[in-house]
Amino acid sequence: DAEFELVSKWFEPVVDKGGAGPAADAHASTKVLDMSCGSGLMTRRIAKSGMADRLLAADFSEVMLLETRRRFQEEKLDVPELLRCDVARLPLQTDALNAVHAGAALHCWPRLDEGLCEIHRVLAPGGRFFATTFKKGAYAGIPSQANDQGGASFRFFDVDELEQLLTDAGFSEVSVELEGRGCLIARCVK
Repeated sequence: DAEFELVSKWFEPVVDKGGAGPAADAHASTKVLDMSCGSGLMTRRIAKSGMADRLLAADFSEVMLLETRRRFQEEKLDVPELLRCDVARLPLQTDALNAVHAGAALHCWPRLDEGLCEIHRVLAPGGRFFATTFKKGAYAGIPSQANDQGGASFRFFDVDELEQLLTDAGFSEVSVELEGRGCLIARCVK
């Protein structure tokens, strides 16, 4: 619930049809992507809020997309568009989305730089990106980098490092803050 409140507040300028942002045009439809949606927890919250006219849920894992579908059906909600894809190769047009959410995901993306560039590409000018991930060194016993063989380890970040990655991908108004001991919250604008 706390993360959804942060996401809603951050997305408000681009999804509020009564506001002055890109969604204010009565003919425009508001498009939101939940990237690396997992079981669809945030996707369902976005759906219930009504902030998106077109909601997409994407994940590399077919199993996670099936779980998202199941949970939407269980809650008797309209199932959003489900996309099985790699964040580094999004099957979306340039400037297509108002907002993108990626919760607890960046550390799992093997081609992070390309993925961030893709998110930047698919966001419309002024579009907003909200992501959470983990701080390097915050959790003992969990490797913070992939091994030499490209093993299934995670990549964790320092605040400055994540800010630079987002800036290098083309984002402006980049903000990364530490929440608690190990959660990094990133907000940025295209």
